[in-house]
Amino acid sequence: MSEIVKYFHGGAPGLKIGDLIRPAISLGITKVRTPNQPRYTPRRVYITRLRWYAELFANGSRGDVYEVRPVGRALPDLDAKGSFTCPCAEVVAVLARHPVPMPQEAAALFPMEGSR
Repeated sequence: MSEIVKYFHGGAPGLKIGDLIRPAISLGITKVRTPNQPRYTPRRVYITRLRWYAELFANGSRGDVYEVRPVGRALPDLDAKGSFTCPCAEVVAVLARHPVPMPQEAAALFPMEGSR
């Protein structure tokens, strides 16, 4: 029996099942502060197999966490193991609304400053 692969995205708040997550450039965003992703491109949507990683990004952007399905070809993200980029992604489930607690796995790696 084959394993079902789940993908997650942490980002814009308020999306619903069936909504499409589009690349930042399609929203007029061309520069995003991503110190841990030097090869970031606003022309792709970033997804991951690691829910805690999506939670980290949701926390940083005051967003939500979604289970998603890549639309189009998913390519490995060379900056983050277990992560991928795709032309866009479809929300298949809403997993957490902001505020998202800092995941334990991330707290040790990325200590965050106090509330903004």
